[in-house]
This record gives sequence, C-alpha cells and structure tokens, in this order.
Amino acid sequence: MVIPAMLVPHIPLPRLELLSEARTRGAECVWGGERLTIETAIDLGKHVDDGFSWFPRACLRCTRSAVRAARDTHPDRCTECKGLAALCDTRRALHELLRELRR
Repeated sequence: MVIPAMLVPHIPLPRLELLSEARTRGAECVWGGERLTIETAIDLGKHVDDGFSWFPRACLRCTRSAVRAARDTHPDRCTECKGLAALCDTRRALHELLRELRR
C-alpha cells in the first residue's frame, strides 16, 4: 500500500537525524522499528530533507496510529474544518484512508 501523495505532508514523521539508516531507507518501520517486507510495508513516499532523499515506510499498526492522529489534530490547523459538521477535503481523505487501513 502507498499513502496518497496529497496526504503525506499531513502525517508527521520522526525527525530524520534521530532515525537509523535502516529506518531512513525503509527497511524498518519509521515509527516502531519493526523489520518490514514487501508484503508488510506501507510506502510513505520520497522525502527530501536538507538535500538528502529518504524513503520512509511503516508497518500497518504504526501507520493507522499516525493517520488517526493526523485526522484528529487536523481541525486545529485548518480554517475550513468547523467541528464534525464541516470537514475539508484533507480531513475527509484522512478519514477515508484510516477506514481503508482498518480493512
């Protein structure tokens, strides 16, 4: 599974300088450190920090947690989200992604 590119910036990642080489190249979950395989890895896209390209990936459990946190905190930073009644496209997409990750 690949996280949609438009949502990647809304899902906070750990600071690059705090990560091991295995986590920056996607061999281990960027959050939990679990060893990943092609079958278990969720691609979080290419990131560039200070000219360094890295390719974080994550396990399903950690990705669910990160997407849930991004969805739940999004209204605090969004002028379009006004409680549960008015959701912006980003929050709606984060919610749908979380539903997909639960399947």
